[in-house]
Amino acid sequence: MSNDADAKSKAAAKPDVKEAKSEAKEAKPEAKPPAKAALPPLDERRLKLAELAPFASQLDASELVGMLRDGRAIVRANAVLGLAVIGEATPELIPLIRDSEVSVGLSVAEAIGKLADKFRPHLVAIVAALDSAQPAVLDAVVPTLAAQIGSADDELASAIDTTHDLAMKSVIAAAGTLGVRGIKFLIKTAGHERSRVRVNAIDGIARFGKVDMDASLAFLASVEQNDPVPDVRTAAKQASLMVIAREKVVAVDNLPKNIPDFEERKLSASELREYEAQIKIDEMVYALQDGRAHVKVNAVRALALAGERAASAATAMGVNLRDSVAAVRKETAKALGKLGAGALAAGKDIVAALGDADEEVAEAASETLGGLGDAATDALIVGLDAGTEVHGLRVGALIAMLPRAQALLTEAFKSPAVNVQVNAALGLGQIGAKVSGAALAALHGARTGGDARTRDAVRRALDQIEPKGATGPQNVTVEGFEERFLDAKDLEKAKADLEKIGAADLAAHLNDGRDVVRANAATALGLLGAAAAGLASTLGVKLRDDAPRVRLACAQALDKIGDAAVVETANDLVGALRDAEEKNAETVATVLRARQGKVVGALIRGLETDDPRHARRICDVINALPDAVDILCDSFTSPAVNVQVNSAHGLGALGKEKIGKGKKVLEGARTGGDARTREAVRAALDAIEGQRETGPKAISVDGFETKYLEAAAFGDGSKLPANDLVGYLQDGRGVVRANAATGLGVMGPAVAGAATSLGVLLRDDDMRVRIAAAQALDKLGDDAVKEVGPFLVGALRGDGDVAKAVAPVLTARKAKLLTALLKGLETDDPTHGARILEVINALPDACEILVDAFESPAENVQVNAAIGIGMLGAKRAGKDGQKKLEGARTGGFARTREAVFKALAMLKG
Repeated sequence: MSNDADAKSKAAAKPDVKEAKSEAKEAKPEAKPPAKAALPPLDERRLKLAELAPFASQLDASELVGMLRDGRAIVRANAVLGLAVIGEATPELIPLIRDSEVSVGLSVAEAIGKLADKFRPHLVAIVAALDSAQPAVLDAVVPTLAAQIGSADDELASAIDTTHDLAMKSVIAAAGTLGVRGIKFLIKTAGHERSRVRVNAIDGIARFGKVDMDASLAFLASVEQNDPVPDVRTAAKQASLMVIAREKVVAVDNLPKNIPDFEERKLSASELREYEAQIKIDEMVYALQDGRAHVKVNAVRALALAGERAASAATAMGVNLRDSVAAVRKETAKALGKLGAGALAAGKDIVAALGDADEEVAEAASETLGGLGDAATDALIVGLDAGTEVHGLRVGALIAMLPRAQALLTEAFKSPAVNVQVNAALGLGQIGAKVSGAALAALHGARTGGDARTRDAVRRALDQIEPKGATGPQNVTVEGFEERFLDAKDLEKAKADLEKIGAADLAAHLNDGRDVVRANAATALGLLGAAAAGLASTLGVKLRDDAPRVRLACAQALDKIGDAAVVETANDLVGALRDAEEKNAETVATVLRARQGKVVGALIRGLETDDPRHARRICDVINALPDAVDILCDSFTSPAVNVQVNSAHGLGALGKEKIGKGKKVLEGARTGGDARTREAVRAALDAIEGQRETGPKAISVDGFETKYLEAAAFGDGSKLPANDLVGYLQDGRGVVRANAATGLGVMGPAVAGAATSLGVLLRDDDMRVRIAAAQALDKLGDDAVKEVGPFLVGALRGDGDVAKAVAPVLTARKAKLLTALLKGLETDDPTHGARILEVINALPDACEILVDAFESPAENVQVNAAIGIGMLGAKRAGKDGQKKLEGARTGGFARTREAVFKALAMLKG
């Protein structure tokens, strides 16, 4: 009991611990946890991704998606970044790539970059949205596309199954940032089953292929030979030319300095021969890489003179056999023939040139290979793998000339490659009835089985070896086909018969000597539609036919055959806009307008014209496009003066409402640059803004506005106001215009800037004005005369007194105006042509100049050059001139042949 009492006493004396703690808790205020940070407002300022990242748990995907449709750009941009923070790769983001506010588009680009893997299934839609995205957004998305190369190649390939422009600025541009890895991707993609994907990828290789030139060229060569689609093969060929092309910027110090005019114009062999001892092979090899065609021609002509000494240059010359300019390829092929056995280093390139689209290039290559004889055998055998029939036939023809031809072709026929089989068989066919033994047995044994192309080639070869009858195009039995011009309705009734005849035989009638047959054949091909697509280029050439009805029929036929045919012949159609027949030109313009942006490249190239009417028609087509301002602003940056001038006039024709940024471009070009460009810019701005109400001040020279004055009336010219005189060149009174020109002439070279304004007066209605302008230009000096060379050459047409005033101005400058004189040979006026030829024939190397001019594809130039050679007489024309004429007595244009016979008679007389 006593123990229990003690315990109770102690317990009472000791306070309860729990109670003490409880009391202490009540006595001390309770501590609160820290407050949770609030999500920043999404509608006050544009936030950064890093600012939103800490609040991921507070963001709701459905609310953010709803905000994407908010009218405020800040809200849309922040909502996009919020979705990126929580990892939501929702498809609703993709349309905002093209948002009108660049900040929103940039936010989407950032989100796509962060969630790249999740967006992979949407790459096709993303690329499609980039078509109308702002440039800054496009630039921001390209690195993300580049990062996907290697892991999403299939999706990216599908994404470029789109327009060429969109593909190039998106996926192709992304590949271009990766160097060699990007080229590998493009080569892989160019094997896609869709032809548009292949074409776009090949164009990407054209742009960036220099990064890995060997791989690019090897791949493109394979595509050019083997792809079943013509457009893809054409794209591969053009891409090859772009990959091997050198920039048109050269280190001048490495070009020859001891040969006058080497960089100014194409030199004749006789000119170069004077400096034969000074020709340095290394310098000429460097010149082969120049961007200017005439420099490359001069280089190969010099190497030809060096002969076997230039053997080390053969490989470099071989590269120029793929140059974009036919004249360069032709001269190179001819020059290689002068190198002897050393030319074998370029053997494969020479054999490849046998397939050149330009017949003269292929012919020159054939002559060079023929001169090499047996030594070229290995290269020719390799060349049997040619992908086109014409190429293969030319290779086979050369092999057929070799002593062991039958054995070589029979062995090649055993190849598993179909191209080699086909070309070897056709090569045996070219040997003809001499084929026997194993060769004949091989052909007979291949008439069945094997590839269809091989069987067809074998049958054709056997037909040549064992002829079965006459060949030639079928006659067209449609009533009136050879008697009168038929329209499409007339021929539509006989469409079934035309289809039986076939496009190839109808195309043969395009070469008939009768206008009516050629026109009807073109109309018939148009009715065949897509079946005649392979003959588009033939119709394109006929757009330059002498007969207006034939030209019209060809344009209409191309329109009916379809877009692919129009695109293929776009350059020819743009050239046909200069047609003298207004109906023809308008028809061509309608054909081009119907294809909108598909022919923009050809239209821009056509702006190189110096024919104002031609340029106006081209600009009318361009200005019908929705992006005409952008197209013309881009073309205005061209270094070619004609393109600048015509682009400026095109912008002026758009008017105030459509000119947009074009006005700023024009205003920035009012000073500096070429005088003709400045004049065109001022005219365009006047057309947009209206003519300024200003005029020149009165000229204090007695009789200035009342009578024609001599130069002496203006004294020494020191006090004459040049700007005011230039203003009076546009006065409505002939006497004032003539006196203004005379006054400027008195001032001499100090007013050389007025040359173009004076040049325009050479087309004035008043003969006295034209004479005064010519005399004034003569006094302004060589540079002024050279600047307006085309105007002076044009002034040789018409009135004899004007021509007498102009001729001495041209003759005094000799070769300095040769370019303008040669362009003038395009005239169809015999008197005009004769006057131009009199000036050219005053030059010591007139024959060589005219022989080169005769190679022009323009009919008028050929006619005038032939007559010019005849005017030289037998002694000055020499063997070269006579040979050139004799080689042109058959084929070509009828007017050219007539001129050739006339010139030959002049030489004999």
